[in-house]
Order: sequence, then C-alpha cells, then structure tokens
Amino acid sequence: MKRSLSSGLIDPNTDVDCKGGYEYGRRFFRCTEVHRKVNLHEALVQSCNSYFYALGELIHIDQLAKVGMDFGFGVKTGVGINPEARGRMPTRAWYARRYKGDGFRGGFTLLAAIGQGATNVTVMQLALAYAALANEGTLYQPQVVRSIETSSGMTVQEFPPRVRRVIDLDPGQVGLIKSALRGVVSDPKGTAHAESIAGVDIAGKTGTAQVSHVNPKTVDPKREWYFNRDHAWFAGYAPAKAPEIAIVVLIEHGGGGGKNAAPVAMRVVDAWQKLAKRRLASHESEDAKKEGASL
Repeated sequence: MKRSLSSGLIDPNTDVDCKGGYEYGRRFFRCTEVHRKVNLHEALVQSCNSYFYALGELIHIDQLAKVGMDFGFGVKTGVGINPEARGRMPTRAWYARRYKGDGFRGGFTLLAAIGQGATNVTVMQLALAYAALANEGTLYQPQVVRSIETSSGMTVQEFPPRVRRVIDLDPGQVGLIKSALRGVVSDPKGTAHAESIAGVDIAGKTGTAQVSHVNPKTVDPKREWYFNRDHAWFAGYAPAKAPEIAIVVLIEHGGGGGKNAAPVAMRVVDAWQKLAKRRLASHESEDAKKEGASL
C-alpha cells in the first residue's frame, strides 16, 4: 500500500465503503447519506463522514490534536481582541482530566476526525488555517491595521505581515487537498456546487456542526426549533488557483453548510472579484493618463 499522507496511515486512493455511517463497537456513527465507495478526494468533495470515521479509528487523538495545533487551533491567535477564545483540540490527557480518570473512548477520536465532539475552533482560527493551507504552510499573525495614512494618502506607518510559524507540509499532499477543495465547488457532486456562481473562482469546504438538542427553561418554547438547528459553515479561499484571500462563513443555527453558508461565501467572493477588477481598471486608467502627460 502506498503510504503517502502525513502519518503514513492512509493511501489517498484507497476506498472506504460508506453505508450511511460507520460501525464502531456498539455504536453506529452516522453519515449524511449513503456514498458507497469513496477515496480521500471524493470524501472531501462529497463530505463523507464515514471516510473520516474510518481514519479516526486509525489515528491517535494526540496525533490529530498536533496537526490542529500546528495550524493554530487550541491557542489564541493574538489578534489583540480581549477576551479571545483559545478553542480546543482535545487530547488524551484532556479527556482524562475531563472524566477524572481513564474515561477516554475510541469514539471520541472518530468524532474529532470530523471536527465534532469536544473540538472547538473560532472563525478567526479557521480563516488563518485556510490561509496557511492556501499558501502552503505559512501561518500568519492576524492584524487589524495594515497601515496608518494621512488624509492625503501619505503613509505614516506600516504594519507588515508577521509570521507565527511555517508548517512543514508536503507539496504533493497539499496538492491533493487543494484539488478536493476545488471539487467541493466545481464538481457536480460537490456539497457547494449547487450554490456556485459562474465566474467565481473559489475552493473550500462546507460544514454542518451539530448542536446539543436541549430545551433550556430560559428559551421561549416557540424558539426551540431555532436553537436545536445545526450551525452552518463554509471555509475556503479565492481565487482557487492563485489564492489571495481566505474566507469563513458561520451562520449560527443556520442549518446545512452547503445550502446556507456556501451561498454567502460565493456572494462575498463575487463582490470581491468585481471590486478587484474595478480597482485594476482604475489603476490602468491612471497609468495611461500619466504616460500620456509625459509624452
């Protein structure tokens, strides 16, 4: 078997047979649908949970946590907003503290493999992680201010980008993931394809984060349906082939990510592309005027 991805645990060409979920112990971990045989690329494009449940059975949860922490999950980003949540990438030790002893169960890793369970991330962390993936390994320090300028446009002070770390990534492995993220939007089977906009070049991943189905006494019974609805996510970057921006959309209790968060991301990137074209045209016009004046 070709051992190609980071820990050498899986072959990206090996199929997992999705039967609508994954049986582990006495529990059946459900998928969104019956995908049948899918490899890594197809699992990402079609958002097949079963594939990643199978991966979760192979990987140690501390290995999974390390990858997440390399991309900035579980620690504060340092954006300067106080207070800032640090999120959580659960480890074996964390579960031992949480359940006061050896309360760890293998199923926890399966849930973590699809970003569920005790895993918590912020919108900022996810945006920085996708930016690092898009640029193939550089995790930046987030900044609110790029420069300080006078009313006439003169730059008083600049704040250049600051690098937090460079993640050791294999270009071939990154290429596999990027290809799948493009497929999420461009492939007819992709979970965001139905919401794609012609001419909008974007790559990303849809997500539907389950919530605890509880009925707190403080919630109006007429609003329980809302608080029991899943969170909708879309995270990605654009343009897909030559990334310049990262984008993350979270709609709390918005439902499915493909149907509800992806359309917002598409419209944002569409507006950004149009704005970029107008700016380019404006600069070209100004350059033409200067050239004409110098003749």
